[in-house]
Amino acid sequence: MRGGRKNLKRAVEEEFLTLQQGQSIMQVVDLRGSNLIQVTDAKGETSLAIFPAKFQKSMWIKRGNFVVVDESGREEATESGRKVGCVVTQVLYYDQVRVLQKSPEWPEIFKSTAVESSKQDMQSQNSQMDKNEDASDDDGLPPLEANTNRSNPFHWESETESD
Repeated sequence: MRGGRKNLKRAVEEEFLTLQQGQSIMQVVDLRGSNLIQVTDAKGETSLAIFPAKFQKSMWIKRGNFVVVDESGREEATESGRKVGCVVTQVLYYDQVRVLQKSPEWPEIFKSTAVESSKQDMQSQNSQMDKNEDASDDDGLPPLEANTNRSNPFHWESETESD
């Protein structure tokens, strides 16, 4: 789809995704900054991909997310010595990943990582809930000191109140 940011929301709403020639699904390994991300492909090879400026402030990614990458110029980039060999064409969201996991286009190497990450998330949530139930109010922290930056208001007590 062309048109810059105009068609981004429409592309995100589509649940079913068909990969075109030269596109593949990759997992984000590391965020390098300056629109560069490190991704892993289905073979386990890592490479640098550029996150286009049209996605800025409309789509966010973090480690472990899945993206669709156009790797048509990957071999040329490695032969010429360039570090960036791929371009992100779409960020896959939770619903799209669930649909793609059931399709044959989903790489086998990512099937185990997606299941493991969801299990780890469930285990960490359960352990956090257990810790919250067992934790006391003070959590082993020392009591707070009085704030010396604020002056206490003057309390004037009248004699009529004391009688």
